[in-house]
Amino acid sequence: MRFVFYGAMVLEGITALIWAAVTMAFFHGQPQIAALYGANPAIGVKEMSFALLGTLGLTLTIIGVVICPITSADTALRSARIIIGDELKINQSKLISRLKISIPIFIITLALTFVDFALIWRYFAFVQIIVASLVLWAATVYLMRKKKHYIITILPAMFCSLVAIAYILQAPEGLHLSALISNIIAIIGTVAITVGFMYYYKYNKKSDDENITQ
Repeated sequence: MRFVFYGAMVLEGITALIWAAVTMAFFHGQPQIAALYGANPAIGVKEMSFALLGTLGLTLTIIGVVICPITSADTALRSARIIIGDELKINQSKLISRLKISIPIFIITLALTFVDFALIWRYFAFVQIIVASLVLWAATVYLMRKKKHYIITILPAMFCSLVAIAYILQAPEGLHLSALISNIIAIIGTVAITVGFMYYYKYNKKSDDENITQ
């Protein structure tokens, strides 16, 4: 399973890099594609796919672009239903029980379609990097306790934390500070988080060792 998961992540990264490279070659960056197509990714995908792959390739690409979000949304909604059901101790073996959870989720999802998608996407990206930071910090604790090379997780954790702090400080949907001030605060904040994390871990480890000795 680890081989399959790692392989899927690597392939996903390669696919993202290919799309980014093709987009840069066609439109020379985000400002140009935004000016040409009103920042509509679908039009950019259509132009690139048709130019490189022809009509058949365009059809297959559009099918992939449409199907992937649908399956991702289906998985997300089902996961949300299962998590809520588990937390509220609701038996979901019957259809009516599942509908009691699913219908409110569908209503909230429908309401989100009336919100500016660009704004939702930016907040979604911010939450994603926060989650990535937390997972990396947690993985660092695990590697520390196993006395393994935790440097492979703590460095990405510091980087993700730095990016998350800097983004929310200077983003229009955040505090809208200047880039210089945001970056300085982000660096100081990341160093403080790292130092606090190391101190907290070593303090708890020392307490655990003392308890074991006693």
